[in-house]
Amino acid sequence: MKYVLTIAGSDPSGGAGIQADIKTITSIGCHALSAVTALTAQNSEGIQGIYPIPPTFLSRQIRAVMADVVPDAVKLGMIFRASAIKAVAGLMSRYRIQALVVDPVLRSSMGNSLLEPEAMDVLRNTLFPLARVVTPNLLEAETLTGMKVRNLVQMEKASRAINAYGPAVVIKGGHLGGEPVDVLFDGKKTYHFHGTRIKSLHTHGTGCVFSSALAAFLALGYGLEKATKKAHDFVRMAIKKAYPCGTGPGPVNPAGI
Repeated sequence: MKYVLTIAGSDPSGGAGIQADIKTITSIGCHALSAVTALTAQNSEGIQGIYPIPPTFLSRQIRAVMADVVPDAVKLGMIFRASAIKAVAGLMSRYRIQALVVDPVLRSSMGNSLLEPEAMDVLRNTLFPLARVVTPNLLEAETLTGMKVRNLVQMEKASRAINAYGPAVVIKGGHLGGEPVDVLFDGKKTYHFHGTRIKSLHTHGTGCVFSSALAAFLALGYGLEKATKKAHDFVRMAIKKAYPCGTGPGPVNPAGI
């Protein structure tokens, strides 16, 4: 059995966050470990409140897991505060985590800020150098680089800018006009993963599912290119199997049932 630790926020609606991560990791055949970075009050219509877990207790969760089971990969999602980023970065370095997937969650799909403004530089300069791969969407790539990221050429340019901090980069192209394309830059070579657009209102949790799937496939021993392709395909399956839940956009379905 391979073990994947997800460090992320809780979504009580079950569509994204640590709930989506656990479903994804389990569906791929790994054991999901978890540490909660923040509690949220949210539903399909948006986030009504965020309660960040104190960094000392977040660290305590991670240390408790690591003392018992050292994961084969770690996925990091919403972390919200600079102090929490520093705490997590220290632990990732201490335990020498090699397969660290960082999903730089900056805003919710409804526009809520999920990272303190002062935490941006800490994220880039403290956590990115420890990551195996970073997985921003188009808007997150724009925020991280200060560049316009609206087409394939701009995605490639932004991926190289983010790679300057150390990690490989996958920029997710689900929000592109036309057909979606994910772009991977591994530090040397650029790869494109194309897909036909799936018409669905129910896409809540796609970013969380992609990054946790990528972590799981890395844990299973796949190289970065193959793991990215498998994560890309896994998300497409989850969108095809999506369903309504609540009055807003429903969740993708990583369980595939």
